[in-house]
Amino acid sequence: MLSKTLQCVLRCFVGVSMFAASATPVGAIDYWVSAGGSDGDDGLSPATAWATLQFAADSVVAGDTVHVGAGTYTGFYLDTSGTAPAPIVFLADGPGAVIDSDNPSTPDGINLEGADHVVIDGFTVTGATRAGVRAVLADFVTIRNVTAANNGKWGIFTGFTDDLLVENNETYGAADEHGIYVSNSSDRPTIRDNLIYDNNANGIHLNGDASQGGDGLIEDALIERNVIYGNGVAGGSGINGDGLTNSTIRNNLLYDNHASGISLYRIDASAGASGNVVVNNTIINASDARWCININSASVGNAVLNNITYNHHSFRGAIAIDASSTPGFTSDYNAVMDRFSTDGGNSVVALPTWQAAGYDQNSFVSTPASLFVAPGVDFHLLAPGPAVDAGTSTNAPSTDLDGGARPVGGGYDLGAYEAQLLECGDGDIDPGEQCGEPALVCGDPCTSCVQCVCVLDEPVCGDALVCASEECEIDGDCALGEVCSACSCVNESVCTSGIKLERARTTMNASPYKLRLKGEAVIAKPWLGIDLPLAGVRFVIDHATGPGGVDTTLPGGAAWSAAANGLKWTYKDSTASVGGVKKVVIRDLSAKEDGRLRIVVKATAAMAEIVPGVDSVRTSIVFGGPGECALLGWNGPADARPHCTGSAAKIRCR
Repeated sequence: MLSKTLQCVLRCFVGVSMFAASATPVGAIDYWVSAGGSDGDDGLSPATAWATLQFAADSVVAGDTVHVGAGTYTGFYLDTSGTAPAPIVFLADGPGAVIDSDNPSTPDGINLEGADHVVIDGFTVTGATRAGVRAVLADFVTIRNVTAANNGKWGIFTGFTDDLLVENNETYGAADEHGIYVSNSSDRPTIRDNLIYDNNANGIHLNGDASQGGDGLIEDALIERNVIYGNGVAGGSGINGDGLTNSTIRNNLLYDNHASGISLYRIDASAGASGNVVVNNTIINASDARWCININSASVGNAVLNNITYNHHSFRGAIAIDASSTPGFTSDYNAVMDRFSTDGGNSVVALPTWQAAGYDQNSFVSTPASLFVAPGVDFHLLAPGPAVDAGTSTNAPSTDLDGGARPVGGGYDLGAYEAQLLECGDGDIDPGEQCGEPALVCGDPCTSCVQCVCVLDEPVCGDALVCASEECEIDGDCALGEVCSACSCVNESVCTSGIKLERARTTMNASPYKLRLKGEAVIAKPWLGIDLPLAGVRFVIDHATGPGGVDTTLPGGAAWSAAANGLKWTYKDSTASVGGVKKVVIRDLSAKEDGRLRIVVKATAAMAEIVPGVDSVRTSIVFGGPGECALLGWNGPADARPHCTGSAAKIRCR
């Protein structure tokens, strides 16, 4: 193990030698953690990785990066800060780093407590008692590329976290409350490019919460380019702003949320949500929802511009505001429903009455069918269409939700998307057009022409076309040794009998190679080729779609012995000359169930093998003839048992 003293010596040596060259903190170290590692190693390479995230969290200082390999881990608690030029980074190396149990100190997957300048990147955090990722009293924290799935209270929670960046995360299934929750007088948070869905309450909740100290406001936030749907069964909003002040909400797509769309108000904050700009959002509420935009509780000086709002509710509609929030309120250039409220939703007025109050003079009533390419599925704008060029440049963003330029054509479009091709279908071939004009057609049979652009069709397995994510339609589409299964090329299985390997366990170490395999199978009698001393047995650990694993055939012969009762066969080879196998025991359990066999394999060798990836491991045993075999395809680590966990160093399948 690399002791803390030795770590200090290394850092100090590097720091002294480099001091004159740079004012940036030096001596930063890259560490590794893997499911097959050991906290007794030095953590300085994948081969000497640590085993636990908490050990890494207890070891890092400013500038260090912790690389985390595929596998399943207990969470970690970090209270050490980085610096602006030298943050502390916890980085998942690939998509398979899963945290599925609380850290040792709090009921959260990852917890940052007073840890400034920290980056959390790339983990899947699931099943935490409280929050998937929690950061409190911690400034300049970045949480990105995280999947926070099915956690107890929140996907991502922060409190008193100035200059927070939450980007490119997927948060869903929060059982109690919100997908992303920014609380407690946190200023300048940025929440962007996140996919947030099916959380019990809010998609995004921002709460100044004056009772906890600070000024009770969330100020200067930027909330942009998020896709938010299916939230709010228990109430809340797609985007909730309690005391949100001087902030921008733009280029967000909210649909099928079951409470409000965007709410600006005060309950827990020290004042209303004031001075905000809500611009170029698309908000389509579910039939059991409240208002698309909801403003109340002395939330003054807000601007609502260039939005598309539509509500499937039977009587609620586009915008509800109460009298205390009308000072400084502006709303215009929106696509709306003919339903508004000037008393906080207690009554409904039509657009002319709303306009008579001074709002939405340049807005118009429209429906999803006239606005979108595919209402409910694709919220890009129809062009030409009523939302194209219908907006204002005031506070409009320079790009759209896709990152496309804004404006395109004669003006700014409404909603989260800007129509990019405006001359489609005019008989002339214009820049960017791929189809839809004379002599301009899609050459790929897997595409269709939509708005003069060739768009990939949804693939249909079995239509003889290999499209989009499909890899094959027939075996001939795949490489040698692969077969086509559900339009994906998979490694050809050694067992196609349909018999399932039961009560199975598999453990495999890469280096030195070690294998432990147990399982049972029911092979219908009469047995045709099950004669172990004569024919031997074959076992295969492989991967459905990738490399790695072992394929070992133990021949019949003198290494086998049979019990006197004929119900047990044993293979012993102290030299492990065949695939490192030292012992195999196979029992005939027909007394319990006719044809049932149990197998136990133990192999150890001073060599290295490639461990198959944990997501689609297969264990096969071939006892005799072609139909006398059994197979189990294991689930991935995030799925229910039987599943495999681990890393490139070791897998465990149960």
